[in-house]
Amino acid sequence: MENRITIRDIMIDDLDDLFQGVKADCLYSDPPWGVGNLKYWRTMNKQKDHTVNWNSFIDRIKFLYERHVNGPLFLETGMRFEADLESVFGKADMRYVVKYGSGNKILPCLLLVWGARPQISAEGKKGYDVPYSALSSYGKHPNIIFDCCVGLGTTAKVAKALGSACFANELNINRAQRTMKILDFVVY
Repeated sequence: MENRITIRDIMIDDLDDLFQGVKADCLYSDPPWGVGNLKYWRTMNKQKDHTVNWNSFIDRIKFLYERHVNGPLFLETGMRFEADLESVFGKADMRYVVKYGSGNKILPCLLLVWGARPQISAEGKKGYDVPYSALSSYGKHPNIIFDCCVGLGTTAKVAKALGSACFANELNINRAQRTMKILDFVVY
């Protein structure tokens, strides 16, 4: 299966042409957290006047998940956004504390999982290790991993290591281009 990427706004695009009727085995993403990050990414992409609604953004991820995925959902998020995500997706089946940063600036965040029970450390390190552990241990080898906000391509790196295809979307063209250096992507 080929790796596919789009450079689109998930708030207005259903990404149907990315999937072409194929379903991903799981969704793993570390989307922007909260209104502040959403506004920042809109501004970076010359969308200053675009209205940002955090709850609508979460609803949109759920819409894309339900439309394009037959399998578990993995979302990395800040601690204070757990209740927001669970109000849309329901109580997570698994909750892992993930640490990022170094020295005196180690901050906690979460990996919330619905539909799987991966075997990862109770406290993992944010970055490659957490998604690799989660996606390689939940019981079914994913043929296609979908990331609706692929950013700098951590999910693409994990897909490459697992021999899985990556279906990705990114709003920011510069980040998408950086991700495209990780895998050979067909742009849709």
